[in-house]
Amino acid sequence: MNATRIHALPLHLANQIAAGEVVERPASVLKELVENSIDAGATQVDIVIEGAGNQLIKVTDNGAGIHPDDLALALSRHATSKLHSSEQLSVIGSLGFRGEALPSIASVTRLSLTSKQAEQPCAWQVRSDKLEPEPAAHPDGTTVSVAELFFNLPARRRFLRSDKTELHHLMTTFYRLALSRFDIGFSARFDEQSYIKLPALKSADLYPQRLAKICGQAFVRQANYLEQSFEDIHLSGWVSKASAHRAQTDVQYFFINGRVIKDRVINHAIRQAYGDRLPPGRQAAYVLYLNMPLDRVDVNVHPTKHEVRFRDARLIHGLINKAIQEAIAETPAPDKLQTELSLPDSEQVNEQASTYQAESTSVDKAKAVKSLPETINWSSASILHGRFMVLNTPEPALIDLQRADKKIRQQQLKQAIDQKNLTSRPILVPVRLPISTAQIGQFQRYKTDLSAFGIEFETDNETLTIKRIPFLLSQVGLPELVHRLATVLETENSDHASLITDALMQLLPDNPVHSPEQAKSIIECVLNNKIDKTDCYQKLDPALLTGLFSS
Repeated sequence: MNATRIHALPLHLANQIAAGEVVERPASVLKELVENSIDAGATQVDIVIEGAGNQLIKVTDNGAGIHPDDLALALSRHATSKLHSSEQLSVIGSLGFRGEALPSIASVTRLSLTSKQAEQPCAWQVRSDKLEPEPAAHPDGTTVSVAELFFNLPARRRFLRSDKTELHHLMTTFYRLALSRFDIGFSARFDEQSYIKLPALKSADLYPQRLAKICGQAFVRQANYLEQSFEDIHLSGWVSKASAHRAQTDVQYFFINGRVIKDRVINHAIRQAYGDRLPPGRQAAYVLYLNMPLDRVDVNVHPTKHEVRFRDARLIHGLINKAIQEAIAETPAPDKLQTELSLPDSEQVNEQASTYQAESTSVDKAKAVKSLPETINWSSASILHGRFMVLNTPEPALIDLQRADKKIRQQQLKQAIDQKNLTSRPILVPVRLPISTAQIGQFQRYKTDLSAFGIEFETDNETLTIKRIPFLLSQVGLPELVHRLATVLETENSDHASLITDALMQLLPDNPVHSPEQAKSIIECVLNNKIDKTDCYQKLDPALLTGLFSS
């Protein structure tokens, strides 16, 4: 009977339940701690990460600090210095205000809080297991050290992803916070793998420096700056030209009054502004800042404070849409991707001749998979523009030698990777390639994985130098290789090996075929079913063949 009675939860259990909303993963802890530093007026925030955040997350700032008498209270639920009345809920200007983050974090970690106010003679410290303040050595400001995340909740620990994935989320969170305030200096050390230092920038003219470190030099070069205002609402920031679209959503940041936001109204406005200027499946890149009166937006919607509610969502949608359309207005819409590959005009092919399809539907591909003629009259075969061979046989056929040759080389590369006997060659004249700080972190984390593919490199500040590459990729441009790998490494996928394999296979260049001997070797591979014939062979009717060789 007693089991059905209502009772108050123990404080530690209530805090752990609250932590389920606030502390999802190490990145959640980092976000809450740095936001506290920003609210404290810090001009410098330093971060140390160990064990992908599972072992240690330490955040030090030079902010206002906490009074010694308030230290223990800071680890109590619903205790905050940022909110004093219900009226303030409609005009919240601070990043935090619930008074739940620190006690929630303390309930599932081993936390220590050390702080010193400028007027105090010394610093004081409290711990999650000892709330009585003790003297400590510390400069003006605060340090929060969080160790052994979920040490008392093994079930929650099992739900954490791999160290690489958690580091990715930590770095993403760090970049968002660093982009939210250019006037604050940030530094971060991630598992001794990478150290990022972002000095405070006092002039807007210097903001592109931080943008380049986080979003990459390419984004800064290809982005347009915009400013748009209506009444007391102001939008500013950078949006990529439609031609500079990306495969991932990794460079999409939107801030409202300094708070990073994910909102359906905003996302729809941005997508609608680009419209059909972006090819299907491609993404725009942007870093945008919306500043507005606090009473026009409600941030008290979700514990993570990522979601907001606008007083006039239609106005916000229109402002964003109009500003982006004007910013990218000079960028012409990209041509539709050509899905058919016509025979060369120089061959004066009859207009009624059907075209060879480079990219076809699955139904068309199925029709194309036919047996090639078993006997070929090589004297009657012609190579067109180093790519196509027209077989004037009883069953005329058009063969894409270039595509077949690439498939052969792709198969060789795949087999070498699978059998772990991929040979590599050194780059005789190493080239230093500029990449973003975020990308450097990605390459460092996957350095061992890339080495298994014959790719070796060194990093220095904002440059990456390729030392060795697979021999089969000798003809691939290094900038293209680095760009493709960076895109792959940013993907949240546990099977990066497969993604890297696919990327390397796609990087193999299309080589023209000129000699009959090379063409014969390729055709023999196709005849012997050494590669998939799909997209390499197209039957031709006699009328088409007559057109090809007429005039």
